[in-house]
Amino acid sequence: MASKVEETIPMEPTAPPQQHVVVVETSDETTPCCCCCDDGCEEENEERGNWSCNFESILASISFAVGPGYLWVMPYLIYVHGGLFLLGYFFSQIFVAFPIVYLEMALGQYTSQGPIRALRGVPILQGIGVGMVVMSAIFCIYHNGFMAEMLYYMFYVPGDLSSTASCDNYWNTPSCKSGCVQETVEYDYGYDAYNYTRVTCGGVEAPAMEYRLNYVLQLSTGITDMGSVRGPLAGCLFLAWLLVVLGLSFGVKSLGKVAYVTTLVPMFFIFILFLRAVTLPGGPDGIAYLLWPSLGSNDSYYFSVITAIVHRLGVGHGGYTTLSSHNRFHNNVLRDAVVVILIDFLMVLLCAMMIFGFLGFLSHQLGVPITEVATSGPNLVYVAMVTVFSHIPAGSSWAALFFLTLVLLTYGTQLVLVETVITSLMDLIPKSLIKNLPGRESGLLSKRTMLHGVMTVAVCFLFFLLGLPYVTQGGVYLLTIVDTFNAQIQPYIFILLECVAIAYLYSPSCRRCCPALNRWMSDLSHMLQHVCCFCCATVVNGMAAVAWVYYIPMVMLIQVIAQPLMFWPHYLSYYNYVFPTWATIVGYLILSISLIVVPLGTIINIVIALVRGRPSEIVQPPADWGPYLNKHRRGVSRGQPGQPVDDTRL
Repeated sequence: MASKVEETIPMEPTAPPQQHVVVVETSDETTPCCCCCDDGCEEENEERGNWSCNFESILASISFAVGPGYLWVMPYLIYVHGGLFLLGYFFSQIFVAFPIVYLEMALGQYTSQGPIRALRGVPILQGIGVGMVVMSAIFCIYHNGFMAEMLYYMFYVPGDLSSTASCDNYWNTPSCKSGCVQETVEYDYGYDAYNYTRVTCGGVEAPAMEYRLNYVLQLSTGITDMGSVRGPLAGCLFLAWLLVVLGLSFGVKSLGKVAYVTTLVPMFFIFILFLRAVTLPGGPDGIAYLLWPSLGSNDSYYFSVITAIVHRLGVGHGGYTTLSSHNRFHNNVLRDAVVVILIDFLMVLLCAMMIFGFLGFLSHQLGVPITEVATSGPNLVYVAMVTVFSHIPAGSSWAALFFLTLVLLTYGTQLVLVETVITSLMDLIPKSLIKNLPGRESGLLSKRTMLHGVMTVAVCFLFFLLGLPYVTQGGVYLLTIVDTFNAQIQPYIFILLECVAIAYLYSPSCRRCCPALNRWMSDLSHMLQHVCCFCCATVVNGMAAVAWVYYIPMVMLIQVIAQPLMFWPHYLSYYNYVFPTWATIVGYLILSISLIVVPLGTIINIVIALVRGRPSEIVQPPADWGPYLNKHRRGVSRGQPGQPVDDTRL
């Protein structure tokens, strides 16, 4: 929509006193400039707000992808399946992860909306976005429980590292074993007597393990005995939520600045820790053991790769859609997706080599095979790594650096999870209600920004209260249940339905082949027309289209079917404690919460369409769906207002 600028030009003195008006037409469509933003760094969407710089959007996406699992899960997966796991992971990132990340980013950027409103383009499956937000809300409540324990270790362990590696403390049990113990086991079957020597390296009786279970957590006897709230952990939980409030106080403006710290600083620290690991005795041997190809076949190899792709990158959670919804419309989102995938793989490799460099040193110090010290999950960082630092000169400093890195990685992921919830809630508030609020229309202190800040405080306070059970003496049992079931098959279902929605249901027309996909590819071309090489976009979009239509839905469907079958019946346990049957039932109820909203959203939109007497709305995008700003809409005449936003839909 063109604007007009009037310039008053005075004539010569001899002429009659009259004025000529020269009308200069300028286009609102900005062209790419030489700064870091493809479409200029000015505020394009003053109502919703944009990133101060597109680099911040990329950093926030990387921070969301690279979470604590890169230090306590991925190294062990590579170790279990051998170095060839990295090869399978790399190709899976190219052909599976990239199309999904690209789709979620493009959907958010095209609509400038969070997951719930972005999927209004396919009303019959709009519940996908609601399910993503519900799953992310449950996730971020207990995710800060992890962060609380990390903060505790960062504050207390470096100053008292010797106690964590000792069996002479009041919390230690008589069975505490410091280091590795050789035991001679004798067998006598009457007809054949023999003995052999085995090496036992701590296990549950390791000093660092007893420090965590008996002192930090003060673990209760089971899920039926939740005990009292652990004061120090509750304080760390409050600090964790306070940091989230500060990081999201001004929406993406503050999130973008924090992303420099939660992305670049951990990368630097991990590189420093890697250099320290390779200079320790046995460090290079641990890295070589990690990367050595395993010739043995593993039935779970395929499922482990896909699971790592989905859970480590965080696809299917709505985070990438939320972050990209604040991009400028003509931002090169294709490039952003490529950068995120590339950096993600490099971080997987670097984190795994760093961890196994330290584990190689630990096996060298204890004189045992690396298989005796390799583990995964919280035990890797709270037990094995604490034991490593107790054997290193200046170990307290290295422990502080390691746990600070872990906290920053967790903090970056947590910010995006909470922002996904808040942005989705903000998108549901009618524009008319926000307009009636006092304050500025745009800027850092705009009505929407101030409302975002109030909602951030309210949501974080509510989530803090809901997270207190996780820092009780039996909180780790509750956390085990929720963490096991909250994202078991839900992300695969959401990704499957997301691909079906865009590739098959986005357009109900039958006039040509693949009308839904063609319409979406046309939208992508319109969005990327100024910033992406035509040849590159054609090739990459073609590859992504094949993925969305054919094999990604098949891959996700296989995961949805196979995951429950592989673990059925599902018996939960935490060390030697086996959960009762009712705890597993509660887990399946938690699983169903984020899934039930998908058909519920479908039913609501069908009822609304039928009540209005317009059943065609069930299967076609609303007239007002599409680019947030009128100037980016195709088919809108210059100077004419765009379609009003329909706030009555879910």
